[in-house]
Amino acid sequence: MSSILRRVALMTLIMSTTVAVSMAAPYEAPKAVSTPSLDTSVLQGYSGDVNSVGVSFTINTDGSVSSVQLLNTTGNDGVDAAVLETVLKWKFTPATDSNGNPVASSKTEYIDFRN
Repeated sequence: MSSILRRVALMTLIMSTTVAVSMAAPYEAPKAVSTPSLDTSVLQGYSGDVNSVGVSFTINTDGSVSSVQLLNTTGNDGVDAAVLETVLKWKFTPATDSNGNPVASSKTEYIDFRN
């Protein structure tokens, strides 16, 4: 009998987790409105081996960007800071829930600065 109760409890947990995750997911993903490029003048004198950086960030309900974090570093503080400043300038149409209300969302992008 206890094995049946354990199975029921496990199924209930799985189902409630699935419902919670699906309710939290945006109905419509955010869309880029303005994503200015990295000012390439900051790359002058940069001789590192890293050709791109990953950044994760939050898109707020007003479409602004916050909580920008580098996923990897170039090894150059000036270039890293310029990447962070650039991403903070980006603007989006925010994600929306199933009722059309704006919701905050997360995004990860990779910026390639060596062509």
